[in-house]
Amino acid sequence: MKFFPVPSIVFAFMLAVQSLLAQQADQRFSEGPYLYFKNNKLHAKWIEDGQLKSAENLSSDKLKTLFGWDSGIEIIKKKMREKPEPQQHFANVQKVAVISDVHGQFGLMVKLLRQHGVIDGNNRWAFGEGHLVVNGDIAGRGTQVTEAFWLVYHLEIQAAAAGGKVHYLAGNHEQMLLSGDNRFLHEKYTQSARLMGITIQEMYGKNSVLGDWLRNRPAMVKIDDYLFVHAGISPEYLGRELTDEKTNKLFYNYILGSKRPARQLSNTISFLNGENGPIWYRGYFVEGQVDGSTIDSMLKYFDVQRIIVGHTSLRRVTAMHRARIIAVDSNIKEGIDGEILLIEGDKYFRGTQSGEKIPL
Repeated sequence: MKFFPVPSIVFAFMLAVQSLLAQQADQRFSEGPYLYFKNNKLHAKWIEDGQLKSAENLSSDKLKTLFGWDSGIEIIKKKMREKPEPQQHFANVQKVAVISDVHGQFGLMVKLLRQHGVIDGNNRWAFGEGHLVVNGDIAGRGTQVTEAFWLVYHLEIQAAAAGGKVHYLAGNHEQMLLSGDNRFLHEKYTQSARLMGITIQEMYGKNSVLGDWLRNRPAMVKIDDYLFVHAGISPEYLGRELTDEKTNKLFYNYILGSKRPARQLSNTISFLNGENGPIWYRGYFVEGQVDGSTIDSMLKYFDVQRIIVGHTSLRRVTAMHRARIIAVDSNIKEGIDGEILLIEGDKYFRGTQSGEKIPL
């Protein structure tokens, strides 16, 4: 049998057709919604099968019809009026679930939360008076960032009604998203912004529901004897006379917010948003960078027994440095496997996709 070479012009045409078909397939994605206020009226934009959709002057009934939401206009307005407290301290919490670094892997996030009773089969709060900590970095990398944002947004509302609490901490990818650093965003979001005729940064503007919500994320939360922070506390932090309360306030105003810091604050802001700050530090995972006495000093400084961090990916939830540091970034970002941390009284468990609880 003889094989004849394909003429170059035909080959080029075949490649062009394949490329066009791939582009058309990409353009049939769906994304959103993005809600924003203009003249005190709520408007929406979203992408449906590659087509821009919009709705103006939304009512609570229209929100439910379009997106299936129970949270009405007044609840959304109330959340946007609320100013976050710098001091995020909570006591006598009997059960805590912690998930971190979801990075747009909405399906895996839902599976883990369902398997461990945090949400039910309809993705509604099922954790009673328990607390869920999302330890930063929903944003970045994956294709279902917006879905994960809205899930946590609504869980906050549902948990509060049940006597529970959701804490969504700022991670470095939330800061990057709000500041216009799009290096790790999936192309889907660039396409979405293009279809909407705006920039990605404008998608999360101050008048948008998600943008306002993300600007009000704390950097640190204390629950009983635990300090939660996205990346960690560096030795350099201890020498700056900062507190978790002051740090949160600086994040709200300057790092996530858009206020310009006074000259005397500039160095502190640069530190907090730098490699030794609480959303970037990786020293716990570098051999010899911190010793036991330094970690003891950190715990004493914050009056806690353990620091719980994400940011640096391991294959499972891991107790480190004699269990004084617990690392909860279990590589969910790859969308294949991952775990959550479960705290029940003085017991700790790795929660798996299958629903297994493994003592830590």
